[in-house]
Amino acid sequence: MSNTAIDLTLGLNLQIGSVPVSLSAEVESKSSGSVYTFSGSVQDATIDIGKFMSYIGQQFGVDVQFPPELNLEAIIDYVAGQITYTKPVTGATTTEMGIAAKFELIYQNGDSTEKFGFSFYADTILTSGSTTSNYVVGASIDSNLAFKDLPLVGSIPVFNEYTLQHLGFSYTNADPAQNNGKPVSFNIPQVSKSSNPLKPAGSPASRESNTYAIDTKGDQTTFNLNKRGFAFTAGLLREGSNTAVSNFSLPMALPAAPVSTAPATYYQGSGSGSVKASPPASPINWININKTFGPVDLQKIGLNYKSGEATFGLSAGFSMGGFSLDLQGLSITFPLPLPGMPAGDTVSFDLDGLAMDFQRGNLRLGGAFLKVKQNDITNYFGEVVVQVASYGFKAIGGYAPAQNNNPASFFIYANLQVPLGGPPFLYVSGLAFGFGVNYALNLPTIATLPGYLLLPGKAPAQPSNAGAAFSSVLTQLASGTNPVVTNQPGQYWVAAGIQFTSFNMVSAFALVTVSFGVSTQIGLLGSCSITLPKGASSPLAYIEIDIVASFTPDSGALAVAGVITPASYLYGDFVKISGGFAFNIWFSGAHKGDFVVTVGGYNSAYSKPAWYPAVPRMQMGFALGPFQASGSSYLALTPAMFMAGMQFSATFSLGSIKAWFNCGMDFLIAWAPFVYRADAYVNVGCSVDLGLFTIRVSVGANLQVWGPSFGGRAEVDLDIVSFTISFGSSAPNPAPVSWQNVADNFLPGSGTTSSNSAKSVSARSMNMLSMQKSASMAKTAKLSTASANASTDTNASASVAVGLLQQDIVDAEGRTWDWIVDPNQFQLMTASTIPSNVARWSTGSSTTTTIPNVLPIASTTALPHLVAASESYSSTQIWNPTISVKPMKLSGVQTIHTITLTKADNNGNFNDYINEVQIQPVLGNSNTALWGDPNASKDANAAALLQNTLMGFNITALPRNPLTVNNVPLIQLIFTAGNQTTFSYTSQQSDQNYTVTSTITSPAEELQINVTGASTQALTNQNYVLSSLTNNWVSSQRNTVLDDLTANGFGTYTPAQLNLTAMATTEALTDWPLVGVLGEAIAA
Repeated sequence: MSNTAIDLTLGLNLQIGSVPVSLSAEVESKSSGSVYTFSGSVQDATIDIGKFMSYIGQQFGVDVQFPPELNLEAIIDYVAGQITYTKPVTGATTTEMGIAAKFELIYQNGDSTEKFGFSFYADTILTSGSTTSNYVVGASIDSNLAFKDLPLVGSIPVFNEYTLQHLGFSYTNADPAQNNGKPVSFNIPQVSKSSNPLKPAGSPASRESNTYAIDTKGDQTTFNLNKRGFAFTAGLLREGSNTAVSNFSLPMALPAAPVSTAPATYYQGSGSGSVKASPPASPINWININKTFGPVDLQKIGLNYKSGEATFGLSAGFSMGGFSLDLQGLSITFPLPLPGMPAGDTVSFDLDGLAMDFQRGNLRLGGAFLKVKQNDITNYFGEVVVQVASYGFKAIGGYAPAQNNNPASFFIYANLQVPLGGPPFLYVSGLAFGFGVNYALNLPTIATLPGYLLLPGKAPAQPSNAGAAFSSVLTQLASGTNPVVTNQPGQYWVAAGIQFTSFNMVSAFALVTVSFGVSTQIGLLGSCSITLPKGASSPLAYIEIDIVASFTPDSGALAVAGVITPASYLYGDFVKISGGFAFNIWFSGAHKGDFVVTVGGYNSAYSKPAWYPAVPRMQMGFALGPFQASGSSYLALTPAMFMAGMQFSATFSLGSIKAWFNCGMDFLIAWAPFVYRADAYVNVGCSVDLGLFTIRVSVGANLQVWGPSFGGRAEVDLDIVSFTISFGSSAPNPAPVSWQNVADNFLPGSGTTSSNSAKSVSARSMNMLSMQKSASMAKTAKLSTASANASTDTNASASVAVGLLQQDIVDAEGRTWDWIVDPNQFQLMTASTIPSNVARWSTGSSTTTTIPNVLPIASTTALPHLVAASESYSSTQIWNPTISVKPMKLSGVQTIHTITLTKADNNGNFNDYINEVQIQPVLGNSNTALWGDPNASKDANAAALLQNTLMGFNITALPRNPLTVNNVPLIQLIFTAGNQTTFSYTSQQSDQNYTVTSTITSPAEELQINVTGASTQALTNQNYVLSSLTNNWVSSQRNTVLDDLTANGFGTYTPAQLNLTAMATTEALTDWPLVGVLGEAIAA
């Protein structure tokens, strides 16, 4: 009997509700067995995606839960299912069930309709007699990612020929470990579309026109799963090929699924266009991959869905020959909106970082940039490196576009490594320069100085590959507690540096920086190393020092700090040395008057104020075979005390024999009276291991000493017995010192002035000019800070801060003037190194009035106008009322700051005491070692400064703001339109019919004015009174000018409205005016 092959297909069309359903059954009978295939498809249906996928998963025993963002309603193009029952003549019967579906999210983009689709698939094979079955379920995006469309990197050869396709994920319960480690292979179901033979006649465009079925023939997209669970799937397709170069699946771990919730409700496109509810944001989930596919090194991938947009990202490297490329956080974001939800159709790209490197022989070209978010501002930092043999160029920079109401920012810093030449003692080997706009430059601290990027010898070594530039260089620009630059609108900086060598032994680099704008800072960075002897393969000594100095006027801080780096050594690396030093002083601000000098840090009992620099100990260590030794030391000077100390230890270990020696000492020293206290210790011991037991012997002592007079106490420990020995005097209670001792030792330039002498500055004479000056004219308006004692004392001083025109001038009468100042815009400053608690203003040769130290300030005509300082001692007092002299053991002393301001009379004598000025106290902090309470605590951490003590005064001109000008309200002059005239100005012209000269007779009390030409006049003026103003000829000339102005439409006074009698008879000027013909230029 011959075998007969049978192939029979039956079809059925249904419509369930409004959804068309196509069903078919096929029977294929062969000699090898029978195959029964049942297919069905659904098309053009609106189905809840979350419910649908959960239902499909449940059919395979999988509890599939999706995030709320995907628990939506969407349009389904088709769902095709297939069940294939295979009954072979021999072997087990199998049943394969597969399903494939395509979903389209349709949304409105203005007046057009846009679509975005993705596919879903599931497959399993049931074998008769088996208790378990393997399955796979997953989804993929129906779009490709072409590398040539990416920004920046899309034009790189070879790289731009690749495309990622079938981006998605899968889940399987199959365990490759149970299959001898072999991966589980599966095919993404291929769906074929064909005409429906059962479509209704006469309805070619009906929804039943086509049918969909899973096609197991032809090219299949095959993936190999290497691990149970979720996996990222994608295919790498090369241009010109229809088949993938590589289909890969990468295992990944996803966060725990959230609790299932009902689908979020969105509007359906028929309303006003507003969304009723917004989907929750999902943070991007990065998955480490670290796989290599040909020239591509895939480091990690990222997936994200947020607010109707999906994001796919990757970080990868690409290498070919001497060229390498590294991408960090390359991502593409595309719209994945909700059904009917309006959304843009823009596909955006983003790149967190990129690095490229090319090496060929002695040539190296490299560059990198990194996107960094700093204080909600997106910055792009970059680096460029060019190296040709020993010549090199390196630049770092940054840019932040205008954003968040902040202007655009930019900076660049470049270092050129090229031998420019020079004499042996200064051979220039490199240059550096840079500037920044809307970026603040942060100078390093001692801790960050060794790795500061702007020091070429200290910056991290250039990485060997492109990708390493991200972590080694760029991230240091804006990360950490002390980034190199930070965004600051309005701040600018410039920098310039030089690198040089001296006799090939000293290598140094110095960089000067200036920051200005919001705040001003001047900085100096330096690095210096010395190698002895030069050129030796194993130098005898190598010392490396880094230093940073800055002056910030806004905070009044001058800071200098440096370190001897741990790379330093002596005696051919036998002795290691390191340590730091610092000097800080504050001229203003919260810490005004404070200072500190330290080498190696502070006493361990001293609590360093937060604003003092942290400095590493000066250390030395060496080792020779079984012998090792190390030591450290420090010293520090503060406003309150001096401290110093050292520590040394040595050990010897050879087999069973060990010996040790430890010692140390710490000093605390008060300024005056001179008092010191020291703690010291010493310990010596040895041990011998005899096998059965160890013999150990040690001797130690703790020592406390003080003085003067010298004394102390020693605690001795002999291992088996201890005892205490006291010696010398008891704890010191020093006698007070004299004022002479304080002045000679702690005050500048006090000379041998006795303790009861008045401290005063030498008299200062000033000329206050109110008009143009002439070298031939006398200067008679004078001010002086005269005092009873004319001897110079640098403890009290006066200076001109504003308005100084000239100084040290000798006038025609032979008198010397220290200062020539502007009487309307001047600022005089008095200062004293000794803080005061009483201020007085001289009102006569032997009388003074006390300036009240009270708040609020009360005005009085007996004193200058007092203005409060920017800060005060308390709510009721302007300055600190308590001053003591600690070395003299005097509490509550009175220190008086007296100011005398006089004006010269016509005879040149300073007898006119004036107070028509404005004064403002100048406050500062004074050290307690000199001016603190002698009965206060002597603890090392006691307050080091007296707050807000009176250090001087600012003396300025009284501001004069007239309300009227010639009885015309000032506001009318400012805002009222001027008179309309018929006069048209061209240039100034003088009357050539007259010649005018003037002379001043000694002692400058008479002004003679001579007029020649059309008229001859001799006009005499005395005692600084212009009596010539009422002269008949002068009056007639003035009246002619006034009448001419009135005739031309100017609203000036008429001659009858002028009355100059008082000015011509009683009003004295402060100086004689310059005289000339009207309209004639007069030289100063």
